[in-house]
Order: sequence, then structure tokens, then C-alpha cells
Amino acid sequence: MLDVHPAHHAASTWRDFFIHIATIVLGLLIAIGLEQTVEYFHHQHQLRELRQGLIADASLYLHDVDQLRVVNRQQIEDLTTRVQQLELVPSHHQKLGPPIYRPVPPTNTIRLGNFSAAKASGLAQLLREDEINTVSDAEVGVAKSEVLKEHAQEAMRKRVAFEQRFQASYPEGAFDFSAATPPQLDEYLGLLLEERVRRAEYLDYLNEMHGGATAYLQGQRDIDKIRQAEEAPAAH
Repeated sequence: MLDVHPAHHAASTWRDFFIHIATIVLGLLIAIGLEQTVEYFHHQHQLRELRQGLIADASLYLHDVDQLRVVNRQQIEDLTTRVQQLELVPSHHQKLGPPIYRPVPPTNTIRLGNFSAAKASGLAQLLREDEINTVSDAEVGVAKSEVLKEHAQEAMRKRVAFEQRFQASYPEGAFDFSAATPPQLDEYLGLLLEERVRRAEYLDYLNEMHGGATAYLQGQRDIDKIRQAEEAPAAH
């Protein structure tokens, strides 16, 4: 901040006195104006960096969502194949073979790291209301997706635990379902269907997240229009 120094000689008339006061006031106004100008450009720089960070968040968000969509579609396909195999057993008197599921590649947890950091530091208040609303809505979406993911994972754990009853050793042992009773096969079918339902629910929501993130990256900041994009049919 600029320092405002008083005149080096005392005012001898009222005119000199008022000039002296006006000089001090003008100097203070200039100093305050310069400080506010520096603060303004500093905030603009912070805002520009924050918005770039949000774009980076959205790009990573979309990448991780699409990766999870691919994985869940694959798992639904494998579960459907296993359901079809199991349904043929009583009608065709066939022996149920071992389950074959494609390996699941590692996936990332969906995050909005830059926005979370901006909220923690207080910088998020620099954003417009519509910008805050859209990213906050995405945060809610991430939390809901984690719940749906856990439901699918829990269904998978139950199905895997059932399959291990007929596995010689875990994880590489051979499967033998020849001793499975009809009630056990019915239980197995129920577990497969439950997991498929949970994964389908999760996939549907991931498709909504894909639509919203795509609209955001295309420049949309209106929360209602982003939600419309989430409800539109997702491209595979």
C-alpha cells in the first residue's frame, strides 16, 4: 500500500488547510484504488486457475465414468451368459460348467479434487452461483454413484461366496457343480440376477453422469440443462 505523507509545512490559511486535507484524502483514495485493483487482478487470476482446475476435474471425471461404464457392461454381459447357462441345466439335463468371468481391470474412484480443494480454501466463493450449483450437483452424483457401486460389490461378494462352495481351492481351484441340488441352483440363479440388477442400476446412473459431464465440458453451466443432458440416452 502507498504511504501518504503530510505536507512539510503547516497550513497558514483555511485555503491551505483544505488543500492539505484534500491532498491527504486524494492520496488515500489513490492508495485504496491501487490496492483494490491489485486485489481484483489477483482474484481474476485465482478464478481463471480455479475454472481451469474444474475443467480438469470434469475431464478426469468423464474418463473415470466411461471406464466404469465399460467394466459394468462387461460384467452384466458375463452375468447374463452365466444366467443362461444355469437356466439350461434343468431343461436340458446338462451339467453346469465352471463360471467364466472376464478379468476386471482396475478402475479409479471418481473425484472432484480441485473443487474440493477450492471449497476447503474458500476460493469456491469466487465462482458464479450457476458454476457452484453445477459442480456441487456433480459432487452429489459422485456420492450416489459410490452407494450404487457398493450395492453392486456387495451382490458380487455374495455370488462369489456361493460359487466358492463348489470350488476345490480359492482362487485357482477347479469348480464342480455336479453335487449342487435344485434349491442350491435356484439360490445361485437368484444371486446372479441380484448382482445383474445392481450392476444395471449402477450402469444407468453412470450413463447419466456421462451425459452431465459431457454437457459441462461443452460449456453448459445451466443446472437444468445439464440434468436434461443426464436424462438423455447415453451413447455407448
